[in-house]
Amino acid sequence: MTTTALKQLLDSCFTAKRVIETLPALPPGMKPRHIHVLEAVHALQERNGSCRVSDVSARLNVTLPSVTKLVRELENRKLLEKRADSQDGRVILLRLTPDGMACFCRYVQDMHARWSAALSDISDEQVKETVHILNRLLATMPDQV
Repeated sequence: MTTTALKQLLDSCFTAKRVIETLPALPPGMKPRHIHVLEAVHALQERNGSCRVSDVSARLNVTLPSVTKLVRELENRKLLEKRADSQDGRVILLRLTPDGMACFCRYVQDMHARWSAALSDISDEQVKETVHILNRLLATMPDQV
């Protein structure tokens, strides 16, 4: 890669940051990380039938204490609830409340459906390549080489 191409790639990262910054406003007090947790809980429940805090931590690649704090915040907002596993009472499972599901639908499912329709000219292969390039860029940051 030439240094000119690298500069174009880095400029596109600033564009990507602007995209994230212009996402629809969340309800007061909600953080993008809260939405990531709701999305992870939903996906894990769909895939596994249940979801533990450690599952969310692994999926998001975030420390267990950080996820525990976010779960507590979401529980206080009545978007998530914890319950003991019926087969092993020591295991705590997470599930979206009806309000949590509504939040997930509005800020993830519905928005992604509309946005992906608007981007129908971009192939899944192009997306995979973009993700690969961005991960490669992160992995080769000068302080990490």
